Amino acid sequence: MCEFTVYLNGRDDSDIVATNVIKSRMKDGHVSLMDSAGKTYRIEDATIVTVDSIMAEMHLRSAA
Repeated sequence: MCEFTVYLNGRDDSDIVATNVIKSRMKDGHVSLMDSAGKTYRIEDATIVTVDSIMAEMHLRSAA
């Protein structure tokens, strides 16, 4: 299973919004994420830009 580090608007450590993410879904105006421990994250006004399974990274962009 691939666990992703999720970045919002960049690639710096300060841009990380979640780690060990195993599930993601775009919903009405936000991105829902779930990590391997079952913790959920809701990133408002964001879209998924890239998913890279080799680097285990997901990049989101904020619309705000």
